Amino acid sequence: YGSRVTESAEHITEILILKPLARTVRIFLETCPFQVTPAKGFLLSPQVKSSCLSGKIRSGILMRNLTKNLGVRIITIVFTALFLLAVLNPSAEAANYSVGFKSSNIEITSPTVNKAEFAKKLTISGKSSLDTVYLLLRGPGGELSVYPVPVHNGSFKKDIWLRFGAGEYTVWAGDNDRKFDGKIRFLVRNSSTENYFDLTPSGYVNSDDPVILGIKDTLIKEDMDDLTKLKVIHDWVAGNITYDVDAYYSGDVAMNTALDVLKSKKGTCRDYSFVFASLARAAGIPTRVIYGDALNTATGTYEKHAWNESFVNGKWVKIDTTWDAGYISNKKFVASVSTKYFVDEELFNKTHKTTSVTQY
Repeated sequence: YGSRVTESAEHITEILILKPLARTVRIFLETCPFQVTPAKGFLLSPQVKSSCLSGKIRSGILMRNLTKNLGVRIITIVFTALFLLAVLNPSAEAANYSVGFKSSNIEITSPTVNKAEFAKKLTISGKSSLDTVYLLLRGPGGELSVYPVPVHNGSFKKDIWLRFGAGEYTVWAGDNDRKFDGKIRFLVRNSSTENYFDLTPSGYVNSDDPVILGIKDTLIKEDMDDLTKLKVIHDWVAGNITYDVDAYYSGDVAMNTALDVLKSKKGTCRDYSFVFASLARAAGIPTRVIYGDALNTATGTYEKHAWNESFVNGKWVKIDTTWDAGYISNKKFVASVSTKYFVDEELFNKTHKTTSVTQY
């Protein structure tokens, strides 16, 4: 991600391992010259067969002793390097990291000051010749979150919620969502100690987008309690998104924002979970995206899957809009909206196994 941790490790390896090892080998070669034969490879030269170093050590003893000493030295160097790598404090090295706001195709116009302080969120704006700029946010605990930001007429602007608590955040910008070269890199600080992680937008759960807010306004009424709101959102998502059978069978499952899914009206399980989380958060209900394994009743095996959990009435409840949208028959999606996997804890425990609560 454009940091210098890798460079530091390589530098330490060179100083502590490669150079001493090369020096040891050089001394050995200078003291005990080799000759090369096509048939036997490396051999001690004839004069070394009788004596070497002081003329008192036979070649076999020399090889064993040097091998032993070399091995001890290598082990010592390796353990020293590992120890130093283990105790290196990345935050202590941050001062040596580069800070930049401009690359060949992206320029950040706000903020332009390193280590600026914000409360809860910051707005990043800039210019670019790209169609999409990708922002990477690293939280105080090392959490990572990517934000795809569309560029319009050469400009972009994005509100970024500092969702991982108070402390220092690192921001990168790049032209794709997987590699950030560090040419654009700066630090910001979140002064807020509030916990709003499950209520605020992420890069792919666009709960603050006007399209999503508009859908929420048509669904949610003031007199609804939170469970009723979830039920209405569940039914809408299950009834308005078509399962992408082609993507499922081809394995070509792209990362789509909730807004992308709403535009295409189709997706796989992760897409359903992003849309549901976006609408639920827009309605003020803490909601998270869950990754795990789900039982395929047709094959009797577990497959990778995504669903949601929402916090209502003092507890987290499970919701799977993908499975409640319908089913696949002869490699075709059959729409059949149900509420089978709406807050049924007992059924979920039989068919779903959580492996992670995602950063989305």
